[in-house]
Amino acid sequence: MSVLDGSRASLDQRILLADGTPVDVRSLGPDDAEALVRLHRELPERDRWLRFATVSSHGLAPYATAAAISGQVWGAFLGAELVGAMHLARDTATSAEAEVAVTVGHRMQAHGVGTALLERAVLESRRQGIRRWSAEVLAENTAMVRVFADLGLPTTRQQDGPSMHVVVTLPDDDDPEGTARYSAAALTRSSRAARAGLEPALRPRSVAVVGAGRKRGSVGRAVLDTLVAGGFAGRVHVVHPEAPTIGTIPAVASVELLPEAPDLVILATPPDALPALAEACGRRGARALLIVTSGLAAAGVDGAVLAAVHRHGMRLIGPNCLGLVDTDPEVHLDATFAPAAAPSGTVGVVTQSGGVAIAVLEALRGLGLGVSTLVSVGDRYDVSSNDLLAWWSGDAATSVAVLHVESFGNPRAFSRLARRVSARIPVLAVRAASSDVGARAAASHTAASATPAVRRDALYRQAGVQPVDDLGELSGALAALCWSPPSPGDRVAVLGNAGGTNVLAADACVAAGLRVPPLATATRERLDALLPATAATAGPVDTTAAVDAATFAACLEVLRDAEEIDAIVAVVCPTALGDPGTALGRELARPGRRPVPVLTVALDQRVRVAAVTAPDGRPVAASFADPADAVHALAHLVRRGADLARDPGRPLPAEEHPVDLATARAVVAGVLARAPGGGWLEPDECAALVRAAGLDLLPGRTTRTVDEAVAAAREYGGPVALKAVAEGVVHKSERGGVALAVEGDDAVRAAVTGFAERFGAAWHGTVVQPMAPPGAEMLVGVAGDPDFGALVTAGVGGTGTDVADRRWHRLVPMTTTDLAELLDELPLHRGIAARLVDRDRLAVVIARVARLAELLPQIAEMDLNPVVCTPDACRLVDARVRVAPVTGPPPPGPRADVTTGEKR
Repeated sequence: MSVLDGSRASLDQRILLADGTPVDVRSLGPDDAEALVRLHRELPERDRWLRFATVSSHGLAPYATAAAISGQVWGAFLGAELVGAMHLARDTATSAEAEVAVTVGHRMQAHGVGTALLERAVLESRRQGIRRWSAEVLAENTAMVRVFADLGLPTTRQQDGPSMHVVVTLPDDDDPEGTARYSAAALTRSSRAARAGLEPALRPRSVAVVGAGRKRGSVGRAVLDTLVAGGFAGRVHVVHPEAPTIGTIPAVASVELLPEAPDLVILATPPDALPALAEACGRRGARALLIVTSGLAAAGVDGAVLAAVHRHGMRLIGPNCLGLVDTDPEVHLDATFAPAAAPSGTVGVVTQSGGVAIAVLEALRGLGLGVSTLVSVGDRYDVSSNDLLAWWSGDAATSVAVLHVESFGNPRAFSRLARRVSARIPVLAVRAASSDVGARAAASHTAASATPAVRRDALYRQAGVQPVDDLGELSGALAALCWSPPSPGDRVAVLGNAGGTNVLAADACVAAGLRVPPLATATRERLDALLPATAATAGPVDTTAAVDAATFAACLEVLRDAEEIDAIVAVVCPTALGDPGTALGRELARPGRRPVPVLTVALDQRVRVAAVTAPDGRPVAASFADPADAVHALAHLVRRGADLARDPGRPLPAEEHPVDLATARAVVAGVLARAPGGGWLEPDECAALVRAAGLDLLPGRTTRTVDEAVAAAREYGGPVALKAVAEGVVHKSERGGVALAVEGDDAVRAAVTGFAERFGAAWHGTVVQPMAPPGAEMLVGVAGDPDFGALVTAGVGGTGTDVADRRWHRLVPMTTTDLAELLDELPLHRGIAARLVDRDRLAVVIARVARLAELLPQIAEMDLNPVVCTPDACRLVDARVRVAPVTGPPPPGPRADVTTGEKR
């Protein structure tokens, strides 16, 4: 986070109030006592009475000073001004209840300061183990009573004379559903705040451009010309130190001389000029900045620009960006230096790359589509894709969203926002490159597979975001989603007049995970009545090249009526006998048909994707030059249909998957006390940790000498497994540190002696376990991440562990639907797993690992491998866990979801 001024350490969070005003929230200390006293003393008598049941300011100074010193006060700052404070007071350091009090400066009341501070209080209370708040509020202070009631938390009120005693029950680790309800309410508030915060940028009443030259050829002049040519509905001002006019717009010599406080200022000047300009814009009352200039960090001015933005409560788009567009007829804002005006439409676009933004605009133009809003966020110092997701969540003018995200500032917030938006409209994301360097250094099998790309794809999947790999696929997906209904299923019929191309289309369907089932007898009979005897009607349907356009359209009608079919790919090839494609537009425009998506392939088509149009000219389907492109686009329609039908599920129930959190935390604390930087748990510690999650770990004993190992093996009786305990050795079997089915004293002595010789000074013991019964071997694991949260991995274990494409992943927190879908992906219906793996028992293992990972962010890596599955049990044979301290600022509160404040 940036520094508000030079006198303090970095801020905890930058958040948005209900009206979109950015404020900074941080804990207060002794240096803030004067500001806290001033906040209370400047309250009007009426406010002071409602807050303290007194109109006197006597005694406020000692109270405020003592509160600040206690470290349990958090303040909201608008620039350098403290506009609100929240105080948590608990009787003892271990008390589960605290008294909470909020004070908001008079001019900032009804802006959402109190609610934002209470959201921060929820975060701090959970960190400190506080379960309940109590507050004494005057009954006549209805505004404060309503703030408590509207938080989305269980609240009780009891009036005692003029006072109201309010008790608020906070989200609890053992109540994931209550936590989810609160998170949903907070997300609604943060989304509204984000939309309000973007109003000055996307719906400005006035725009000022700084950096537009007298001659064309500069970026600033290009933005100004585009803005004017686009017919911006508001007022346009220009700042130029010398010229009286730029183009047709009168200019003023400085920002201070602007005739009004602009909503949006566009800055296209050299980096060195930006700190002073940002400060001047803030002083003049600007509400948002758009900085197209690049190179701020290299010039060393990035911190100063951000400080000015924060000091004056402005929003910032960029720097190093193409600009922004809002095609709303009441706005007509096109503030970019793209080569052509942005086409108007219903596609929302946010990109980090200006080049990608231009490419998307050209692709949309080629399809006859356009944008509702486009924002190039560039280096994303403030406004990010999260802000735009919040905007689109309430924007009826946007029917499809497109994201190009090179990195995630707040991936957990992205997931929550994208999930909400994708429930309303399709969300597409162009996959950017991801580095796997960090994963190659990971020690555990799970962490090695948890590459940045895997985390990103898991994030997209659980949030309902559909990724595309290139701009060509994006064009096809947009055409399909804009012109066809979602597919209710994955059963595809292929219809064509060129048999070889039909086969290519059918093969592409299978490769894409779609089904091409045989057609029902009744459907085939209707097709046989239309087609020559040489036609093939079992599926794919080959009409032969001899059919005319009307017959081909009639066959399409039959397939649209077929209940056994969810979608259709129609392949047409013009011949000397005619072009079957000429009747498709009319047939697809006919009303009253089942909403079955139809994508066409025209083998003579010169462009990659185009529209099939109705007689009145409106697009009714997408047409492709290549069958594979058509099928890829169809897969997006199938995915969209599945997403719309998907039950999001509920949080994994704590009562079914309890975690002994006190024991688990004690284990982790013990390891971190021994190794403050983190490290691998000893076998006994691993056992205690996984058993705290209620998991069935095979019994074992850690022995330190050969004789102890022999004695332990005798007690277990029968063959045993021996595992070396050696410093720095994680994958024991790969290093010769595992001996299986060892039986008899001599064999045990020989194996343990071999460990000691092999590992030398690093060897300090042997784990002795009874042999697990034979079964299917699975892997369940965790790879922690401070930004994304823990990634849970499941897949084939034992000797098949290193087959990377046999692992499947989900991020926590997982829902019951996430768990069910993960189990559906696992190969439980094939081979030995079909006979030995009880799905419900494996589900319990995965769910408890997921809950443990969610509740203990210190888990950096965990491998349960193998988990031996038999029809009556899933037994953990080995567990490896690495923990690391959780450092850095607290996780973002809900109101900070859309304001990461990140520079990189």
